[in-house]
Amino acid sequence: MIHLGLWLPLAAGLALLLWPRLGRSFAVVSALLTLAVSLLLFAGYTGEGVAYASQLPFLPQAGIYYAVGLDGAGLLLWLAVNLVVLLGVFLAEVPVRFLAYALLMQTGLLGIFAAQDLVFFYLFFEASLIPALLMLYFYGGPDRLRALYTFALFTLAGSLPMLAAILAVRFLGGAESFLYTDLVAKPLSGPAAAWAFLGFLLAFAIKTPLFPLHAWLPSFHQQNHPSGLADAMGTLYKVGIFALFKWALPLVPEGFREWQGLLLFLAAFGALYAAWLAFSAPDWKTLLAYAGVSHMGVAALGLFSGTPEGAVGALYLLGASMVYASAMFLFVGRIHARTGSLDTHPVRGLAKHAPALYVLGMFILMAMIGLPGLSGFPGELMVLLGAYKVTPWLTFVAFLSVIAAAAYALTAFQRLFQETPQAQAVADMDRREWVFAGVTVAVLLLMGLYPKLFTAHLEPLGRALAALLGGAS
Repeated sequence: MIHLGLWLPLAAGLALLLWPRLGRSFAVVSALLTLAVSLLLFAGYTGEGVAYASQLPFLPQAGIYYAVGLDGAGLLLWLAVNLVVLLGVFLAEVPVRFLAYALLMQTGLLGIFAAQDLVFFYLFFEASLIPALLMLYFYGGPDRLRALYTFALFTLAGSLPMLAAILAVRFLGGAESFLYTDLVAKPLSGPAAAWAFLGFLLAFAIKTPLFPLHAWLPSFHQQNHPSGLADAMGTLYKVGIFALFKWALPLVPEGFREWQGLLLFLAAFGALYAAWLAFSAPDWKTLLAYAGVSHMGVAALGLFSGTPEGAVGALYLLGASMVYASAMFLFVGRIHARTGSLDTHPVRGLAKHAPALYVLGMFILMAMIGLPGLSGFPGELMVLLGAYKVTPWLTFVAFLSVIAAAAYALTAFQRLFQETPQAQAVADMDRREWVFAGVTVAVLLLMGLYPKLFTAHLEPLGRALAALLGGAS
């Protein structure tokens, strides 16, 4: 069943490219079936290691295998990706070819979280970039080429060092293949470990993104299609936290320890710096871009602490942010469809004519700023508790970014909906938006009120990583 969930979006995306008349309904059915498969996989997971494992020789003489499987982290992120894609293709008003690109990217993302062979992980990691670039190139704004080149150059700057690191951990480490189990059994050590970890770190920090490698992100969001679907897919592509957890830290723990102090500092101050930049964001896409950098800085602090709580919190915050950040981008897309603007200043007083839309936006925003009882809170709390064990003062710096999030987000939202008596007349939510609202609210509440449903499968992974890092915690 894991193969069906992995490759169904690819088949559906290609079908849409070949037969556009299949339309949005076909994309929605594909996304719904893929989500159903992931729910069945999650329901059948026992919480013990990698489940649904499958392995076929690809280039066995080179030690390369098509190997897939899902652990607790992979399952959580599969659910998040498939839910967001379903909501996006259902809600966003985009051409059929755009929907096809989203489905193609969905397979790449699912492959990242399921791959158990490092070469196949690399292939999925890079292949996911192609649909994102196509969405930006064909449907982006007037300055899209500059944003595209910036995004591509940053990605290339990370991809080549990562490829060198992949070869190093296999051949210098002495593993028999590129399979995860073989590589983690012989982690790279010695002088090469620090440089190999740096190669992984560069690629994964760009795709998180982490300060100071975040410069590509604001223009990427600003120039993407205003519907929010491309931005939501871009949010799902922020896979660096998972990649660091799954591959970089276990394969080169000695290299991680060489850089740990600096990484903790950059994560905490990057979170606060991005929150400060969000205050001056001229539009919602820029604000959400910097908010994402800030949240991922907090998640990285937890992961780099090397504690079980920090690692679990980082993964949970990653999954939660995929949902609430993507939902917020799609919500902003609906605002643009009504007003023709993404600015945080000119379009104001919408609550008078669209009260239901106002309540929905406020609810998603509360999840984004970490209100207790909603999806953003459990991950942030676990991260701060784990990081405090290692570095109390940097934890305080990261906590300031959490406080700042409430200030910049609520200020911008007030400008949009509440400020000025001369409200712009807009339509309130339609039926599709009510469906989107119902599903989004339910998931944000579920993740906030019952985090144990997911963290129970993450906790063994967090303990295993902390034990593997040893002195890192």
